[in-house]
Amino acid sequence: MEFGDEIVDPLRRLAEEYGLDTPVNTEAPRTEAHDVRLSSEIVAFIEEQGESVDELLGRPVVHPPPIDNSFPLTSYYISSSHNTYLLSRQLLGRSSTASYTHVLTRGARTVEIDVWPSSRGPIVTHGYTFSTSVPFKSVCVAIGDEVKPDDWPVFVSLECHVGIDGQEELVEIMKGAWGEKLVVREVEDVPGNAVAPKDLMGRILVMVEYYPQAAPKKKNEDDDESSSSSNSSSSSPLSDSESPESKILEALHLRKKIERENKRPIISEALNKLGVYAHSMKPKKNWFLQELLHPAHILINISEPALRELFSSHSTKLISHAQKHMRRVYPRGTRIKSSNLNPIEFWRDGSQVVSLNWQTYDKGMQINEAMFVGSPGWVLKLAKLIGLGEGMGGRLKLSGRFAGLSSLPVSEGTNSQDAYIRAELITSGNELKWRSATSKCASIPETGVDLMFDNATFEWEYNSDDLTFLRVLIVKDEFGKDEELALFCARVDHLQQGWRLIRLLSMKGKDTGATLLAKFAIEAI
Repeated sequence: MEFGDEIVDPLRRLAEEYGLDTPVNTEAPRTEAHDVRLSSEIVAFIEEQGESVDELLGRPVVHPPPIDNSFPLTSYYISSSHNTYLLSRQLLGRSSTASYTHVLTRGARTVEIDVWPSSRGPIVTHGYTFSTSVPFKSVCVAIGDEVKPDDWPVFVSLECHVGIDGQEELVEIMKGAWGEKLVVREVEDVPGNAVAPKDLMGRILVMVEYYPQAAPKKKNEDDDESSSSSNSSSSSPLSDSESPESKILEALHLRKKIERENKRPIISEALNKLGVYAHSMKPKKNWFLQELLHPAHILINISEPALRELFSSHSTKLISHAQKHMRRVYPRGTRIKSSNLNPIEFWRDGSQVVSLNWQTYDKGMQINEAMFVGSPGWVLKLAKLIGLGEGMGGRLKLSGRFAGLSSLPVSEGTNSQDAYIRAELITSGNELKWRSATSKCASIPETGVDLMFDNATFEWEYNSDDLTFLRVLIVKDEFGKDEELALFCARVDHLQQGWRLIRLLSMKGKDTGATLLAKFAIEAI
């Protein structure tokens, strides 16, 4: 391949630096490739509970169910990557085809391409920043190579900055790179609103921008994106703080806004035809109250702050709208450090495509991993969000106990360690927190920290028809700010009950080799 030399080293680097080991907890703790060392205290404790160590080492902690592929496209959450081409940060990042290979291999089913004109032909880059570029053709070939016949469909979110005269070339490049994988017309004998993933296996669908004919604006009327611009730098629990870089980015976005106002984007007929199941439209005022019939398959492409403004007053309408139309949510522009939004906020109101910066393993990405681990990158929405199971919700109680920790790696020269467990129950509308008492390891063996925890139990109640996640962290107890050392994050619906050995991940998502002995129980109230 013409880009083969360019992709090898970045792929290796991406796997080493950004590859995640979330699937380890869907497998048995002990496998042919990985042995588990347990402290003598943990072994004795397991036997006191009447459990077999060997049997416990064969039990996975998380068991995601199989996904039905026969529901309409609007009925799923889709694992999605934002600014896929970037290897690192937003302003100064390097663009690479390897990033597409990397995220598709990890299960992303929506990727983003920002295509721009250049003297070398169309390129992919983060416009109005200092990011490097990569040829559009190379990106398309990389995507096509990773989409296999049995894969669930892949959406490509195409943000086109190429003029109408150059868009025919884009179409030809995509057709040449993707061949029969590219969806160029609706599936025969399947009504448009009923097309399902099973009808599009191994196929690539393009989200093509659609610009409806502008109507004269009334006084003080604007679209939802513009009305939210004053809040685009508002903070949230998963946001960046202000920095000098953000001021640079604000100036660049202002320039971009002025250019857009002076020259309205135009999409050619040839490119428009590729938006078969996803005509991507930036929302106008009260879009969620409108019946969008033309063209067919409108996808709402909306920013994080613009959609968040609607939550408190229009949640029911947003859910209803997402039963008929796809919705893509992208991060606010001032997330220059590639931090992530909280995807649960947007999943709860029906948004199917919540785009995240996959190079940052923060809380938002940890939740995304917990949602999609063990899946084909598509997960069915909650029943109540697709018009099923109304009124079937009830209350459940999750109870847990943590017994002890084995073999947590420490930095060189560490002779003792004081640590505690922090647990969080994260739902669509709340976050509950608990912590254990601090446990002390006065002498650390070469195999890592071993700790036992006394009376480390919790109980939480939650709604059975809600998105609910458990996040567990091992935290170093220090003077000043405590340091998070290792974590586990899972969707509560997928947790296995009884005693389990959790394989803990580092704060970069790597398997640490450490295990946490835990017991979970879920019961109806």
